[in-house]
Amino acid sequence: MIILAEFEFDLGTISRIIYESLLPELEEEYQRTRSTLRLEQDTLILNVEADDLVSMRAALNGWLRLVKISCEMTSMHKL
Repeated sequence: MIILAEFEFDLGTISRIIYESLLPELEEEYQRTRSTLRLEQDTLILNVEADDLVSMRAALNGWLRLVKISCEMTSMHKL
């Protein structure tokens, strides 16, 4: 069974910074998950595909944490 998830993050002016900071994470290869990241104007789009629920949960926890931390760090930089 293949499980798919797609998230869209409307990040405004920081979208490119977040996108570029997350690109290195795509270089990692995992056996049971595949991820893509793309930027469309000010929207970051994350797609995750997994072979099972456990893998999907682990991948989403990791990606969502990375997006959150990147957004927080970018916001702190603007202060």
